[in-house]
Amino acid sequence: MSDTFDWIQERIHNKSHFSARYVGQLADVSGMDPNTVSIILSGFFFLILTFTDQAHFFANCLLIGVPLLLIFVYPEEKPNDESFYVYFPIFGGVTIFDRGFENIPCYYVFKVTLFLLFFAPPYVLNQQIVGLFKQQLVETSQRSRSKSSPKSVPSSTKTALSIQKTMSPTPENSTKTGRTPSLRTAVLNSAMSDVKVTIIEEYYREEELLSPNGTVIDRTVTGPFRKESYRMESKSAVKSPI
Repeated sequence: MSDTFDWIQERIHNKSHFSARYVGQLADVSGMDPNTVSIILSGFFFLILTFTDQAHFFANCLLIGVPLLLIFVYPEEKPNDESFYVYFPIFGGVTIFDRGFENIPCYYVFKVTLFLLFFAPPYVLNQQIVGLFKQQLVETSQRSRSKSSPKSVPSSTKTALSIQKTMSPTPENSTKTGRTPSLRTAVLNSAMSDVKVTIIEEYYREEELLSPNGTVIDRTVTGPFRKESYRMESKSAVKSPI
């Protein structure tokens, strides 16, 4: 609670905030202390939000007017854009149900207090919601990558099988001669036959998770992945060592 109290006092006395400047002007005109002016204003709004028929109008004007002032009139004082990406959708969703909830005593006071906690420490609900949203996106991205990433087959096995198949004697030679081909015949046949060449390429994959305004939320590099391709080449004849 001390953090929240310090945050409120900052908005009352620190003239770098537009609220403190307005309170200071009222204090100069009335001759009262800024804290007293703030208490009177808070009590005035509490009475309006609790006992008048215009509570719906005043509460929503306050909740949408202050963010618009920060965005268009005092942009140097506004929080980061991600705060408003969370604030406005939730505000719109809650406002839809105002007429159904306004029979609850002090409903609009609770509503204004709730959205005040979006920015007041130690709660800062907008940052907590953004953090949960980012975590969910990262977990979803990791699950999708784990499902879509291909299982690479060891290239050494395919290469060994390819070389063994190339070097092995052909069935035709064994059938015609009626005996196992000699080492000299096997070498000559291998030298004059086509060679299957396996080309193995390694590559990495980079993925960026972007926020609605185009900034990079998370960057992930996965790999290495292997890509195999094949081609046939003619092997020139070589002299037999035998």
